[in-house]
Amino acid sequence: MTYLILANLSLVLFFGIYLLVLKRLTFFQWNRIYLISAVIVSFAIPLLQFVDLSLHREVYRPLAVIDFVEMEPIALTGGVADSGKWSVMDGVWLLYGIGAVLMLLWLGIRLCRASVAFKKQTDDRGSFSFFNRVFIAAKSDQRAVIVSHEEVHRKQGHSYDILFLEIIRAFNWFNPIFYFYVKELKFQHECIADEACAVDIVQYAELLVAHAMGVSPNMLLHEFSNQSLLKRRIMMLFKNKSRKINGVKYLLVLPTLLLIAGVTLAFNTSIKEVVEAEVERLEPRENTVQQDTAKSNVDAVQPRMTLKGKAEIKPQEQEEVFTAVENPPEPEGGLNAFRQWFGQNFSYPQEAIDAGVKGKGVVSFTVEKDGTLSNFKIIEDLGYGTSEAAIETLKKAKPWNPGTQNGRKVRVLYTLPFTLNLQQ
Repeated sequence: MTYLILANLSLVLFFGIYLLVLKRLTFFQWNRIYLISAVIVSFAIPLLQFVDLSLHREVYRPLAVIDFVEMEPIALTGGVADSGKWSVMDGVWLLYGIGAVLMLLWLGIRLCRASVAFKKQTDDRGSFSFFNRVFIAAKSDQRAVIVSHEEVHRKQGHSYDILFLEIIRAFNWFNPIFYFYVKELKFQHECIADEACAVDIVQYAELLVAHAMGVSPNMLLHEFSNQSLLKRRIMMLFKNKSRKINGVKYLLVLPTLLLIAGVTLAFNTSIKEVVEAEVERLEPRENTVQQDTAKSNVDAVQPRMTLKGKAEIKPQEQEEVFTAVENPPEPEGGLNAFRQWFGQNFSYPQEAIDAGVKGKGVVSFTVEKDGTLSNFKIIEDLGYGTSEAAIETLKKAKPWNPGTQNGRKVRVLYTLPFTLNLQQ
């Protein structure tokens, strides 16, 4: 979701530059390249948040540390019960998927209509092109000029530009900015063709007006003339050509690129790991562990994500151990199955049996990126080898499904309270 938000905000910024600075220039081919590149770059730069940059850690140094108020812990009371709940984000993703599917279907219908338009030759004045196909009405005036105009569209592959934007638009249907991107790109296409074919500007403008009447616009087709773009096209025909020095205005895109890249890197987990590791090295903190209450015998195990405190980080790894992630790690078969497995495989130490030990112990461990469990620690010990027995049991566990943050697998800290109740 963060990726989509960054990409669409980038689209708005780039289009703002186009409206304020570039739209009035007569560098039509450059404007065409700019609009297409703006879309590509907007979806490429946010990918930096998923790139692992931790190998270049010597470049990064923490500039400031913001210590947020500690969050209260959330106890898992039912093992796998929470995993079956319908969250708000599930609803958001479902709505997004439905919208994308509907937009793709609508695009398919429009493509079919555009193809069918070549078979319907009822309009004696309509002339248009679509990919490598060109239709010129039989009764068109100055047929040679119209043919040359549509040939420019065909040879330069303008239909591919429009189709590219329409596909991206289908997956970003919630952002109305794409309507304006498509409209402006098509306008630049027409200006490119007009510039190449308008030998006599006045005569060419009269031809545009004559052919614009009664033509229904189709955003996928490149009509020789339609009313929606007619006024602006004629204004561009008579406008003085922009001076070459105005080309430096395209350099305004550079600060925008740096801004977007900087915001994206702020969401990069690997950089955050380096910063957090450096802070942890300079200002070590004691690990704070929340206790939980559990009921029943040895199988009363309730693993829980810890939301208070910081995990101890191995110096050689220098990677953050997360205490709260978007997608928490989960054992194979779910937490309930893991609880049962723990209870069945836990071996009560003989000395604990002799002493009649009862009560609750707490151990912690780290779920690594590959799902294996490591860094076992005794947090609350009942003595008589009970915590050691719990750790030995955990070492036999199968790898978990690792936790993820911003689409990347990360290390996650867990605490495991367990209750012992020796019975005859």
